[in-house]
Amino acid sequence: MDIQKGAVLMLLALLMSLTASAQVGSQVSVSQGIYQKVDVKPYAGLPYRLSARIKVDTVQSNKAHAWLLASVKRTDKRSGSFEYMRDNAVANKWRTYSVAGKLDKQADSITVFAGYYMNGKFSLDDFKLEVARSKDDWQTVPLVNATFEDPTPLTATGLPVGWQQSAPVPAFTRQLGTEPSGNHFLAVQGRGIIHYGRNPKAGQYATVNGVKLYYEAYGQGEPLLLLHGNGESISSFMNQIEALAKEYRVIAVDTRDQGQSGHTSGKLTYDLFADDMHALLDKLGLPAAHIVGWSDGGNTGLSMALRYPQQVRSLVTMGANLYADTTSIDAKMLKEVRQMYYLSALVAPFSSKFKRAHRLTAMLLHYPQLTPTQLHAIKAPVLVLAGEKDIIKEAHTRLLAESIPGAQVVILPKVSHYAPQENPALFNETVLRFLHATAEKNAPKQMDAKP
Repeated sequence: MDIQKGAVLMLLALLMSLTASAQVGSQVSVSQGIYQKVDVKPYAGLPYRLSARIKVDTVQSNKAHAWLLASVKRTDKRSGSFEYMRDNAVANKWRTYSVAGKLDKQADSITVFAGYYMNGKFSLDDFKLEVARSKDDWQTVPLVNATFEDPTPLTATGLPVGWQQSAPVPAFTRQLGTEPSGNHFLAVQGRGIIHYGRNPKAGQYATVNGVKLYYEAYGQGEPLLLLHGNGESISSFMNQIEALAKEYRVIAVDTRDQGQSGHTSGKLTYDLFADDMHALLDKLGLPAAHIVGWSDGGNTGLSMALRYPQQVRSLVTMGANLYADTTSIDAKMLKEVRQMYYLSALVAPFSSKFKRAHRLTAMLLHYPQLTPTQLHAIKAPVLVLAGEKDIIKEAHTRLLAESIPGAQVVILPKVSHYAPQENPALFNETVLRFLHATAEKNAPKQMDAKP
């Protein structure tokens, strides 16, 4: 039993480390937060507690909620512990949120973070961080502008003195509020936020190829299929859908065993995913579509271009690979994926969630199984993208592009495998420029009228 419990804990830690960047990015359009970092080296090894008063008005959306987080960083650069408290709000009433823990003996700093989610009005006030010198001797650790009484005006982005924002989300606005008593607090409002991936107004199901697929459709124009990465969902494209839907009919899909699509059994492969997308396009009566795929989605796009060339008008593939070894993928990441594969195998018999994780991880290790020569058969216009700091090695990305006749390659500067989330403006502009150029090249030539 102890071995099983240890395996579960190790797997959870590894899953968190592998998916942290994706989770941060995938929430960027529906949530935000404010934070400040505090030096706690003088208090290393001591118990701590963090509290704040938070009020949530859920009139606009009953899904609105807030949370309080304390994240500890160690001096040896390794991530430390974190404590988290989320409260399903009682509409428009102040509640005290609190988290507590013990600072690691190598604690370097603690990040005090308050987050807010979806459409609604949020009020934040009275942050307090304390450490215990002894059982009943709690000492206050100074925070900057913890009660928002500093008279300095908010910055142009709505930030009070001493605080930073987790992400630049225009849908959230901030201002200083004043209660009848004269007490000041930070007032935040979220407006017009769409929860891509869980939007009932745009979401539908289609049963194809033996699986129930969830998809969301936006916009008008030529169809464009959006395919996400391993273990993710439509929500990972939160920063792309609106921009693309201004010109295209965007069909964003949760691939099988991920997001809100159906759970299956058996081996998962990119060819199987391509078969699903082929059947979905047939079901929707769409002869062909542009495809924008990221990571696993890019691999699926390559498979579609090979297996169903008539359905692929053009292909943008971000962070894709031909095979999984140290010549194609960062060795450290490959090692972590292997660890997750073996650990998930231990836990899979006891958890359907980890059974799916094991099958998805197995696909990462064993697929795709393509050769450069096979890519010579692709006829569609192709743009191959990767981040400058991608886990897919640049030489491999260039090999992939060079193997496809006429393909273009762009290495996006200063970003990683998560480029669509880290620099969405650059990613969207690059994709749209390629699609526009492709359309212009394929437009029928007009004949000059005879005199």
